[in-house]
Amino acid sequence: MVDIRTSLHGRKFGIGPRDELIINRDSGEQKLLGAVAFKRITSAQLLALNATPQTIIAAQGAGIAIIPLRMALYKPAGTAYDGIATGEDLVLKYTGSAGAQCSGVVEMTGFLDQATAQTRMVGMPGATGTTAGDYAPVANAPIVLHLLTGEIATGTSDLYVRVWYDLMKTAFTD
Repeated sequence: MVDIRTSLHGRKFGIGPRDELIINRDSGEQKLLGAVAFKRITSAQLLALNATPQTIIAAQGAGIAIIPLRMALYKPAGTAYDGIATGEDLVLKYTGSAGAQCSGVVEMTGFLDQATAQTRMVGMPGATGTTAGDYAPVANAPIVLHLLTGEIATGTSDLYVRVWYDLMKTAFTD
């Protein structure tokens, strides 16, 4: 897995396979900090993103949940997508289209319906109205990109997705 070579103030640390910082406590519990996932979503995949969410981060194992911190989306210049209706927005979810939402919402109007290059950022879910904005992390589940309702039409640009995340044990006592 990770070669831990150094100790600082009783904590061992090292660099993981994707140049992420790994910190191990004396208990042996591994903590992953500052990992980044990258995925290119093709135009064909984007056109079917409601029915077929795309995996951005693979499941990490029993008892471990992925905690997305923020997501960046980049759409190069190209033929604008059309058929974007109300509610057709992008989110991160655990497992698939029916999974728990674990990011804020990225509005597609003014983003994918543009012929020019566009970049958007989104963080964790926020409080809206009477919604607290919290969510239950799901252990051993992948993180997927999902279009909330319907499918969009036409358009030629790929979508580039970058997600910054941490890992956590879903059951902990210290």
